[in-house]
Amino acid sequence: MKCGIAKEKVEEYSGDALISLQYEDGPLIKGKLAGVVDRARKKGGFKAEKNEIFQIFPCYEIKAERLILVGLGKKKKSTLEDIRKAAGIAVKAVQNQKRVAFLPIGNPKETIPVMVEGSILGNYRFDQLKSEKKEIMLGEISFFQDNIRISESRIDEAGILAEGTCIARDFANLPANLLTPRKLAEEAVRLGKKNNIKTTILNEPDLKRLKMGALLAVGQGSQNRPRLVVWEYNGGRKNSAPLVFVGKGVTFDSGGLSIKPVQGMEVMKGDMGGAAAVISMMPILGRLKPRINVVGITPLVENLPSGQAYRPGDVLTASNGKTIEVISTDAEGRLILSDALVYAGRYKPKYVIDIATLTGACMVALGIHIAGGIMGTDQRLVELLIAAGERSGERLWQLPLWDDYRPLLNTTSADMKNSGGKWGGAITAAKFLSEFAEDYRWAHIDMAGMDNQENDHPYQIKGMTGWGVRLLSRFALSQAGRK
Repeated sequence: MKCGIAKEKVEEYSGDALISLQYEDGPLIKGKLAGVVDRARKKGGFKAEKNEIFQIFPCYEIKAERLILVGLGKKKKSTLEDIRKAAGIAVKAVQNQKRVAFLPIGNPKETIPVMVEGSILGNYRFDQLKSEKKEIMLGEISFFQDNIRISESRIDEAGILAEGTCIARDFANLPANLLTPRKLAEEAVRLGKKNNIKTTILNEPDLKRLKMGALLAVGQGSQNRPRLVVWEYNGGRKNSAPLVFVGKGVTFDSGGLSIKPVQGMEVMKGDMGGAAAVISMMPILGRLKPRINVVGITPLVENLPSGQAYRPGDVLTASNGKTIEVISTDAEGRLILSDALVYAGRYKPKYVIDIATLTGACMVALGIHIAGGIMGTDQRLVELLIAAGERSGERLWQLPLWDDYRPLLNTTSADMKNSGGKWGGAITAAKFLSEFAEDYRWAHIDMAGMDNQENDHPYQIKGMTGWGVRLLSRFALSQAGRK
């Protein structure tokens, strides 16, 4: 989708629709349209409540075919995320049109980028597997400015981040028979080549050589063998310590021998949401070219039951030599991440961040579609990620990582077990991971509940959300000095 600054006067814009976001406590349109909005409020029943939409057509005061008003609620309580949502609502209403434009609201340096994101994300549809596809005609969105000006590069940046999110949505929406560990690894290589980023696939012999016993065990029950994808973006100084992002990639999670209930198991095709987020950063870095070094690591497996599957009671040896007693084969994400986190240490990183659809316990604690959980060994890193989440609309909430939780992982059979039990499950899972995130500054993001949207959302549709792409990218860009 093409996004840019509108060049003509508002009244002369000849596209399919003009869109105005409105607060409850005051219209924002000046000139001829002020009266139109005033009548919509007084006689049409438009109150500008959050997510309320009101269409006026024909609108004789302008050349555009219609005027669309979207509510933001009270100005004092409205946020940039509300503006992002309102843009998504508006775009969903005009997907059968070709050209639309947004009228100014607030400081355009803050509001236009989030309107760009909301528009592109709201325009997304996953229908590539349907025999009949509904065409999305909307191809151009313009933005009017007031006295404060925004550069085209800021608009481009917001669009690139949103498009990266859509790539992650495509990956996660694909069914597991079409997106196996091998296929996702190949897609990562394709994106790497397209964006001039070195991408390497480590196959099963490589994983055995590296003694990644935890990762190999999870994948041994499936005929689709495990992979580890590593990509390296070198935009900074040669010897500058990189940021390392590690994403959980279980392309289908049945729970293994600790099998999940049948209801909802089909959604487990999205258990690679963390890997999708990390892989989908490559086009963003390749196009924006920040001056920083970044490494992405994504362990990819299928977790299936079979005669070759790993079992509860098995003791595994990870690549750092630590032993793990398997309590549940459905606590597999932390196992594949353990070997990936050990591998991350070889880059002598500035920071390591892992992201994973890890625990149902995090969903119990924080709800769904509200916030991801974050824990870590470096408070400054945690705070930087929380700030990036506020900016991207992908919010994080910090949970404790106290040493008091470590005894819950004790077992007589090994150095630790892979499940700390029912209580504090998101925290004990992070505590488990901390055993493998040694000698560097590390944070863990549990995105369980954020990866899948069960109902329509202002800038999402039912299905996988691509959550985390903009969060991680905003963090990386901020580390490169880009505000």
